[in-house]
Amino acid sequence: MNCPVDHARMHRVELEAGLPAFTCDSCAGHWFRFGDYLTWRERQPGNVPEVPPEAGGELAVASDGRVRRCPDCDHLLARHRVGHGVPFALDRCGGCHGVWFDRAEWETLRARGLHDDVHQMFGPGWQFAARAEDRRQRAEAQFQRQLGTDYDRTREFAAWVAAHPRRSEILAYVQSTVRQA
Repeated sequence: MNCPVDHARMHRVELEAGLPAFTCDSCAGHWFRFGDYLTWRERQPGNVPEVPPEAGGELAVASDGRVRRCPDCDHLLARHRVGHGVPFALDRCGGCHGVWFDRAEWETLRARGLHDDVHQMFGPGWQFAARAEDRRQRAEAQFQRQLGTDYDRTREFAAWVAAHPRRSEILAYVQSTVRQA
């Protein structure tokens, strides 16, 4: 079996106890067959709690953008966002549903307690939430660029208003005051 990234020969390993996979010594990526993952997942005692993004070191991964092919069945691999503050996407085969992890992606998911949720990451609900998170982050970055030095102050005010029991009256007052100016 050859690596979908650099076509080097991969060899069999255990990513976790009871989870067979293949690894590429050249690029340090991992491939597992989805059925093997599901079998491993069913034997887990429960779901590991998710660790917030701030608590662990994050992996900054830049995809090379090249089309990748499944090492098992030669179908194209499709990119799926992970979300939950994780900056990378996973590659999944549309034919056999195997999953490719670039260097340190599995380890990052494991450190964040998301490695036991891989089976959910490809579903429409998870992907919808991941895209919504991306949109929120882009909008926040846009406001930060537009507001510049006033961004932090505006964000503090917004948080205060959002938590206030009379937020509707506060927003009405701010809106009426701004209209008069």
